[in-house]
Amino acid sequence: MNSNTSLFLRRSGVCLFLLTGLMGLITPGVSAAAVSTKRLPYIDDNQQCRGQPLPATVEHLTGEAWKLDVKGKQEPLQEGMKVDEREGVMTSPSAFVSLSLGDGSRIVLPSSSRITLHLNEEHSIPQVILEQGQVESYVIKRASDYDRFQIVTPVGVLGVRGTHFRVRNDDGGQAVLEVLNGQVAVNREEESLSSQPGKHSVVSDNDEVQVMARQGLRIQKQGKLTPVELLPAPSLLGQAGQTGPAPTWQLIMKPIEGATRYRAQVATDPAFLNIKQEQFSSTPQVSFHDLKAFFYHVRLSAYDAQGLEGETGVYDIFYYPRTTRVQ
Repeated sequence: MNSNTSLFLRRSGVCLFLLTGLMGLITPGVSAAAVSTKRLPYIDDNQQCRGQPLPATVEHLTGEAWKLDVKGKQEPLQEGMKVDEREGVMTSPSAFVSLSLGDGSRIVLPSSSRITLHLNEEHSIPQVILEQGQVESYVIKRASDYDRFQIVTPVGVLGVRGTHFRVRNDDGGQAVLEVLNGQVAVNREEESLSSQPGKHSVVSDNDEVQVMARQGLRIQKQGKLTPVELLPAPSLLGQAGQTGPAPTWQLIMKPIEGATRYRAQVATDPAFLNIKQEQFSSTPQVSFHDLKAFFYHVRLSAYDAQGLEGETGVYDIFYYPRTTRVQ
């Protein structure tokens, strides 16, 4: 027996062990239909034992959001809730949601966003159908001959094998992509999802472009797709406004040439999966309100004239509002 065969058998044994553990959960009181929703681990094309990406799990929730079932029925979203094939998530205008997938990938939905999850059963590729708003994705990098993650927009399909990127739909029927790490293949396709989970038909004009790290792209239905360099991250110059009966936390950034708008996010974790607030400003000064004293992670970025959000700068700040007492 050679080493490759031995390694394959050991990895297969791990999957077999996990399979046996799941099958051990089957009792006479549990229906076969309930168990069939559990997708078993599998051996990928590189002989690695992998967990199935779906269902996704709600890791963090700030504000009000809803889970959408296969028929679009809403129920309040909660941390720990599962979101499976053909189900979706919708966030309110002041909410943030982070989802973890079974393969280690994570996605973050900011306010006023809506997605539906699909699964390509043949290759266990999760598909995020972006219907409204924005999604920020952290995809686990793996060697593969096919995409490990896909974002589907009204004007194109984004194929990913491992990266950190943002994509959103704008009001003009276009999609906007910013790649912070890795690379994303953009294929301007018209994709119609069939009634069978993970199945879809594609009509492509073979118009594909690779968007590299620190590049962005506005994806329109027609015309040449040309990536551009993203703006650099803003530098934090200082902060103010932390005193008074209703303290306002003001962050002051160094202006960036070519920036038309600035964005600041405040999170309790360095990965920005648990975002508490975000603010936008046309000037390099952004203000937050009603934040409690805490050690926050602050992420700053700027937008160019095309509406592309640039690179991010992260700062760790202990915010301590000092209220004023009237004697």
